[in-house]
Amino acid sequence: MRMRSPALWLAMVGAMLLCLNAGVASAQARTEARSQPRNKERHETREQPPQRGERRAPPFVAHYPSVGHSVPRLPNGYESLRLGRNDYHYHAGVFYRLRAPGTYVVVRAPIGARVHFLPLGYVSFFVGTRRYFYANFTYYLWDSAMRDYVVVAAPAGADEAVAAASDKGTSELFVYPKEGQSDEQRDRDRYECYLWAVDQTHFDPSAESPDVTKAADYRRALSACLEGRGYTVK
Repeated sequence: MRMRSPALWLAMVGAMLLCLNAGVASAQARTEARSQPRNKERHETREQPPQRGERRAPPFVAHYPSVGHSVPRLPNGYESLRLGRNDYHYHAGVFYRLRAPGTYVVVRAPIGARVHFLPLGYVSFFVGTRRYFYANFTYYLWDSAMRDYVVVAAPAGADEAVAAASDKGTSELFVYPKEGQSDEQRDRDRYECYLWAVDQTHFDPSAESPDVTKAADYRRALSACLEGRGYTVK
């Protein structure tokens, strides 16, 4: 029988090793696939509370980009308005202005601007006999004659009124800053945690007739969010 050359033998051995490695990798992949959960949704964890500094809003609330943020186009369903000599565009609690062709920048809500819709997740509260609406750090009044909402300056006592509306039914919670947070930061954190807790539990203490059976879940969610932002909650 004719003897094969050493080079041919080495090539044959190399080919056999490649086939063996491929078989092992395929078997390992099948084993890992079987170990994965068949129903991924069952193994998903609940969304964690947003930490301080994050501008994360609940899914049912319009996302509020920061002032100065720019976008190449306006979102669908925006409404345009004119205030004095300035043109604005409004959508879901956010005001935009055209900076350059193809560039719209987020601006602070201009006092006196009128819009037809408020974003979901707004808080309503009373100062005296007047009912105000609060969303994305902006205050509104309803004009029944014009049938729209007008942006107004914060009324006296607005911070306390918003906090009371957000925490209605949760008066047993006492919040203490652990990291020297300012009053402004505390109010911002409380409002954003309120929005997150409402989304997680579907309990809104500022609603006219909230489902009191969900109040305990709401308090737990609110506490978790505030504790995650550096507050002691008792």
